[in-house]
Amino acid sequence: MPGKPRRSSSLWTFLCSLKLTVATLLLLAATSVLGTVIPQKLSSLQYQQHYGEKAQLLQALQLDDMYHSVWFMALLGLFVLNLVACSLRRLPAVWRTVTRPPLVADSALLRSLSHKTTLRVAFSVEETAKRLEPLVRQRFAGPRQTAGSEQEVCLFAERRRYARFGAYVTHLAILFIILGALIGNWYGFDSFVPVGEGETVTQLPASEGQAPIELGFGLRCDDFSVSYYEGSARPREYRSLLTVLENGQEVPGYTAVPVVVNRPLQYRGLTFYQSSYGLAEMPLFHLQVRMPDGTELQLAGRPGQQMSLADGGFLRVVDYTPAFRDLGGAALVEVLTAEGNSLPVIAAMQEVPEDMNHRSPYDLQLLRVEERYYTGLQVARDPGVPLVWLGCLLLVLGSLSAFSLAHQRLWLTIRPTAAGCEVQVAGSSHRNQPAFAGTFERLCEELATELEATNNSAKEGRS
Repeated sequence: MPGKPRRSSSLWTFLCSLKLTVATLLLLAATSVLGTVIPQKLSSLQYQQHYGEKAQLLQALQLDDMYHSVWFMALLGLFVLNLVACSLRRLPAVWRTVTRPPLVADSALLRSLSHKTTLRVAFSVEETAKRLEPLVRQRFAGPRQTAGSEQEVCLFAERRRYARFGAYVTHLAILFIILGALIGNWYGFDSFVPVGEGETVTQLPASEGQAPIELGFGLRCDDFSVSYYEGSARPREYRSLLTVLENGQEVPGYTAVPVVVNRPLQYRGLTFYQSSYGLAEMPLFHLQVRMPDGTELQLAGRPGQQMSLADGGFLRVVDYTPAFRDLGGAALVEVLTAEGNSLPVIAAMQEVPEDMNHRSPYDLQLLRVEERYYTGLQVARDPGVPLVWLGCLLLVLGSLSAFSLAHQRLWLTIRPTAAGCEVQVAGSSHRNQPAFAGTFERLCEELATELEATNNSAKEGRS
């Protein structure tokens, strides 16, 4: 029906709309805030504990795993379509401008240019073109010479023509980043596994409703150590020594690899981060006890476990700190006499001060503490990372090109006159017009100076 817009045309206009771009960006930003505020991928029980009756609504709206939800994927897909449509709409014209520039400045083109001037010289057209070409090449860019109408000679020069593609490189970078993030979401995972000292793991624990993830190799924790700030129980650094095993054999180059915070182990596409630590079992305390009669004995026990004394009494460790001032570790020990009476708690230290007064008939010293730790490893696999890094690189290059570089063009039309010839100079820049105005003015001054100097030399030669 005449006058009725086609649906395909309306859809294309909608996809190319700047309003759609702004709307999708705002929606993506708002939903990303929700995904940050609401914890993701927790169990149903955890959501019930956190949100109560609202938990079912959150799960029904897929806000518990928002970045894998259908509506978020649809919103992201709409943004990608909008970005691609906007690029394709303008790309053909830009491609023609770059690959098929107008070599001759006709009257229509000249009327559209704001930077133009005319120089008059006493040389022939051919001589003027011959003298201008090296100067334009030196000061601007290598010119292309074209024969115009009515014995005209046209010189065309341009530089940084590919700066027009900066915006499209930026668009491509955004697409790479989105694609890399989607690949990471679809085919990657993030898990946590505790590994005790001396133990080997071959799979990652299962998430809710999912099967365990097989590593395809073994990972052994050879040792774990933790150091503390001096005089404090606050950890300064914790370190794991990890070894990778293939078919039960140690892999060269992956033996006793130290892993600390921000220095992960990477192997076969998996990254193991040092995340946490803890005791794999209760520590074993070794104590030296001097009895009231002067005899000494050594005892060993775990917290809360009763250790028998020679006089029928008992010792029991009730608390422990790995760093007490500058005296090393210290344990609080409760003493029970044979009669069942409880004596005041005694501090057993690794380094006993000489002036220490126990106020107890028992003299205790902490010899050592056997602690077996587990290391908590955050395990991540993200196959989309290379695409994301490529997108970031292209984003930097595209942004620099789009905002710092400009496609500049120069036309010189040389036409004969009765006294010699005239040179019409015109130029354009697709951005940063004030800067190009200064460049164009200086170039015209240099052209005029060169032609006048050459002209004066020619006149002196004739005289």
